[in-house]
Amino acid sequence: MMHKRRTSRRKKALTAASTASLAGGLMFGFNALAQADAVSGTVIGGQSNYKTVNHRAKPSLSAQVNGSSKVGEKVQMSCRTTGDTVENNPRWIFTGSYYIADTFINENTTALPVCGSSPNPNPKPTPTPTPTTAKTLKIDMQKQVRTQWCWDASGVTIAKRWGRSVSQEQFCQLAAQGSWVDCNNQPATLEDMANGLARLGLSNSGRSLYRNASFSESAAEIAAGRPFAVRIGWRTGGGHMNVIYGYDSATNMVAVGDPWQTTQTYTWWNHATYVNNNSFQWTHSRIGIQG
Repeated sequence: MMHKRRTSRRKKALTAASTASLAGGLMFGFNALAQADAVSGTVIGGQSNYKTVNHRAKPSLSAQVNGSSKVGEKVQMSCRTTGDTVENNPRWIFTGSYYIADTFINENTTALPVCGSSPNPNPKPTPTPTPTTAKTLKIDMQKQVRTQWCWDASGVTIAKRWGRSVSQEQFCQLAAQGSWVDCNNQPATLEDMANGLARLGLSNSGRSLYRNASFSESAAEIAAGRPFAVRIGWRTGGGHMNVIYGYDSATNMVAVGDPWQTTQTYTWWNHATYVNNNSFQWTHSRIGIQG
């Protein structure tokens, strides 16, 4: 993919994401990029009509203040939790680096996952045992060290497969070169991940599919020794990235590596179920990655 085209689509994706409501979820067209993990909320002044709202280190009014947002600003929303009651509302929103009281968020945040839980636990992957006729690639699936870094952990996993060992912090700095990536625990795209792989010296950082990879495409990648990264979009909004590392032609199943900290790392899914189910759909793929 040409870099200048990727930047143009990125701008469109950021514009679309900033105007989407949480209740309706984020909608991605054919040209939108695969931003993972976060949905955004709009800061409001609450009943007291504050002009700025503090960021807290914990969901408590007595916790350290480590910044603030002006009314009208957008903040990323990773998950929800409970803490000190603010204006009759005990809910707090975690952005990935700080907490903000829910009463100062305009959108309905009920659809956000509870902090510390699986990002979206249903449907269950089946079966968990490896199919006897499966072909798999050996990967060391990394668990993301920050809440928005599923893309980063997936990139580090693929890089390690090709003999490049870097930390997630180092990989983010590489991906940020010549791109829009912000390494302050922010979501990014499959193209941003590919930028990091290219700067690590991989011979081919792959090409993007703005759709799921078919079962035959998935099988071809694994048969060629190439694990690949995918983006799934939650029906409630936001997204996540995984790594496909195996397939079973007898059962049409694919092996999925998940970087989220509290989910099972290696699972098997029926391809059709993984493509489209009640919780998420497979929206983007990055295939052809070669060391």
